[in-house]
Amino acid sequence: MPFTVIQWFFCASVFLLPAEMNSQITAPQSSAIAGVQHHGSWKVLYEENFEDPAHLFKSGPPQWVADTYQDTDKFSDGGAHFKRLGITPPAAFRAEGPFGKSGWLSVASYSRSNLTKFTDLFEVVPDPAAPNNHVLKISSPKHTDGTVVRSTNALSKKYRVCLKVGFASFGDGKPGASLNGYAGGETDEPWLSGDATLENGFYWLTILDATPRPHNNIWIHHHRKVTIDVDNNKEAWTNIWEGKSWIADGQHPVTMFAIDKDGADDDSTGRPFLTWSNGALQPSGAIRSVDAYKDNTWYSACIERNEDVFVLTTSGDFKWGGQQTYVASIPVRSVYSTGEAIPDFFMFGDPHNNYYRGSVYYDDIKLEAWQQ
Repeated sequence: MPFTVIQWFFCASVFLLPAEMNSQITAPQSSAIAGVQHHGSWKVLYEENFEDPAHLFKSGPPQWVADTYQDTDKFSDGGAHFKRLGITPPAAFRAEGPFGKSGWLSVASYSRSNLTKFTDLFEVVPDPAAPNNHVLKISSPKHTDGTVVRSTNALSKKYRVCLKVGFASFGDGKPGASLNGYAGGETDEPWLSGDATLENGFYWLTILDATPRPHNNIWIHHHRKVTIDVDNNKEAWTNIWEGKSWIADGQHPVTMFAIDKDGADDDSTGRPFLTWSNGALQPSGAIRSVDAYKDNTWYSACIERNEDVFVLTTSGDFKWGGQQTYVASIPVRSVYSTGEAIPDFFMFGDPHNNYYRGSVYYDDIKLEAWQQ
């Protein structure tokens, strides 16, 4: 979640991590927190565990085509905001297509070369912790590449989406001479004019109000609604709860937040954050991370939406809290105006085409809907 100016759910499912990890993650019952869903139950609509090749692309992987999404809204790559600044987007290519049972998932990739191998960006591979299991690897060999997986269709009014994420290699956030996962010398041009290597990361899971696909980093600042993500930042503008206090630390922060609809809408950074950390929702604009993730480790992540509350959950073995389940409850009214009919899409991966370089693994994606 790169910033140009200094400025992350909940699941009743049990995720069993690989035997080598010798750990079990169980997220608590969401209704006990939200207190609103007393009649009915969750029904699994779709699941994807990457074990059945038939669930992938039926006619082969998607092919690169010229980018036709450069001017779809104000902050898209060639949108009005950038036209006003005299910025022209580079020639680029996109590869998009549905996969999974009934095509419930879609991949959207971006590259500035149509010679890029799609399998270098999106590939089913052996689990790095348990090779007999198969998982999805999303990679950005260049910081100008981007790949996300999204819900093909907009979500229902009540939903819960869960997945596993881990073994990330998207920088370290160490200050000083660290390249932070980059080759060196990368910039965030043409949409900005700064040093891209100051920040590197990926989205564990997020909800957007527009069809997710890679764009410049400013675009997502105006479309994300609730998020669990990581931004390894060398300037330490994230404050991580380290058990006794918040410490300015940009190394592997896990941030759980919503966007404050009542905050000022800045062209570069969007509206301010409502982060959840140390067991509570933090003041608007405070960037306070819940903990830090470890290398070579699997985590679970969920986002639930019901009538009144977004519930965000992360579980796993964290740097400071150890084996933990973090549960954030954020009022829907803080994110959307009453009666506002805006679609929700879930997304994970690397959505930026001017930031982020590395790879990360995902597995066991599940979408549920609430039924009376």
